[in-house]
Amino acid sequence: MCVAVLAGTILAARISPQQKTNKVEQGEARLILRQVEATIEKNYYDPTFHGFDLEARFKQADQKLEEARDLSTGLGIVGWAVEGLNDSHTYFIPPMRNVAVYSGWQMQAVQDDCYISAVEPSSDAWKQGLRPGDQVLQLESYQPTRESLPAINYRLNILYPLAEYQMVVASPGNVARKVKTKSEMVTFAQTTNSFTGGDSRHQLDRIREGYRLLSKGRTAELTDKLMIWKLPQFDITQAEVGRLVGVARKHQNLILDLRDNSGGGEEQLKWMISNFFDHDVTVGEFVERTKSAPLRISSRHDATFKGRLLILVNGSSASASEIFARTAQLEKRGTVIGDATEGAVGRGQVFPLSQGESIIVAYGAQVTIARLRLADGNLEGKGVTPDVLSLPTLVDMAEGRDPVLAVAAHLAGVEMTAEEAGKLFPAVWATH
Repeated sequence: MCVAVLAGTILAARISPQQKTNKVEQGEARLILRQVEATIEKNYYDPTFHGFDLEARFKQADQKLEEARDLSTGLGIVGWAVEGLNDSHTYFIPPMRNVAVYSGWQMQAVQDDCYISAVEPSSDAWKQGLRPGDQVLQLESYQPTRESLPAINYRLNILYPLAEYQMVVASPGNVARKVKTKSEMVTFAQTTNSFTGGDSRHQLDRIREGYRLLSKGRTAELTDKLMIWKLPQFDITQAEVGRLVGVARKHQNLILDLRDNSGGGEEQLKWMISNFFDHDVTVGEFVERTKSAPLRISSRHDATFKGRLLILVNGSSASASEIFARTAQLEKRGTVIGDATEGAVGRGQVFPLSQGESIIVAYGAQVTIARLRLADGNLEGKGVTPDVLSLPTLVDMAEGRDPVLAVAAHLAGVEMTAEEAGKLFPAVWATH
C-alpha cells in the first residue's frame, strides 16, 4: 500500500512543444532505464520473459529517449518500456515529488466498458457535473475498456497524475458530453529528496494515514442470519481477522465483499484462508526463477467460520482477492457473485533504486519474482469467472443502488432492496 501512495505523489506536467531539451535530465532518465532493465533481467521469475524480447523493447526505449525533452518525459518512456512485458506485478515506480494529487472520482469496469463509480461531493469533478453511472468514452487520449483500464490506471495514477483531466462521458439516457475536472493538489515541504527530513516526513505520514482509510474494512450485522464484511484490501492484522471471524461465527451466512479489493499482503491472504477453510489447503504452486514451491495453508479448524460463504467480486478485484475467490470455488467452499475479476496475480517484490550522491533521487521497480499456478492454471490475464453473474446497471450506479449485494443477501435468506444495500457502505475518500 505504501508503494502506491509514494508513487502516486508524482505530478506530471504538460510539455510545451517549444521547450528545449534538458540533456542532464535526459541522461538521468537513461540511467534509470538501464537500472530498471538490469533489475528485471536479474529478478524476473521467468528468465525467458515468456517469449517477450525484453532487450529489444529497452533498446527501443533508449532510442525514444533521444526525443525526451526532460526527466518527466523520460520517466514516461521508462514506464512504457516495462509495460511491454504485460505483467500486472512488474512496473516502474517513479521518483516521488512533493505534490499529492486527488482527482475526486473513481472509475471501474463493468463487463467490457468503464464507468464512473463514485465522485467526491466536495470535488471539482462533482461541481463540473461528473456523476456515478457516467460511461467514460474517453479519458485524455485513452478510450477506457476492461482490457486497457489497468494500464490507464498506472499511467494516470502513478506515472502521470494530472492537475486537470479531460474526458468524454455519457450519462444514462443522455448524449455524450465533454467534462474537464481539476484535481486537488496538496503540497508538502521537501527538506530532502529522499524525504527523511522532519517536516516532510510528518506530512507524508499524514498522507499515508489518509490513504489507509481506503483499506479499512467495514461490517454490517443483519440478524443472526447474515453478516456482511466489506474488505477493500488485504491490509489487516492477524488479530483483526480472528476477531471479525469470531463475530461472523455468530451468523449463519457471511457475505465477504471483495469488490474493488486490489489485493495486498501474502501473509494476510494466508490468515484469511486459514479462517474460512476447516481443512489445510494447498492453494497452488509458486513458480520461481530457479525452483517451485507449494503454497500450503494450515486451517484453524474449529475456530474457522463454517457457515455459508458468499464472495462478491468485480472487475477491480485483483491479486490476493482473486486467489481467495478462486480457492473458494475450487474447494467448493463458497459462491462467487458479481463480475469477472481483473486477472492480476503474482508475487511482486519492490527493488529500491537511486542515483546521485549529495542529492539522492530515489525510485524503484516492482518485479514479479514468482507466479502462482493453481490447480486449473494461472489467473494472470484471465481472472475469476463468478458462479453467479450479477452486474449494476448505469442507472443503479447513478441512483446509488447495489443490486449485487441485494442478490447475495437474497441467497443468504435476507431480503433487502438494491436501494437499501447501496446505503450500507458509502464511498470512502482519502483524507489529507
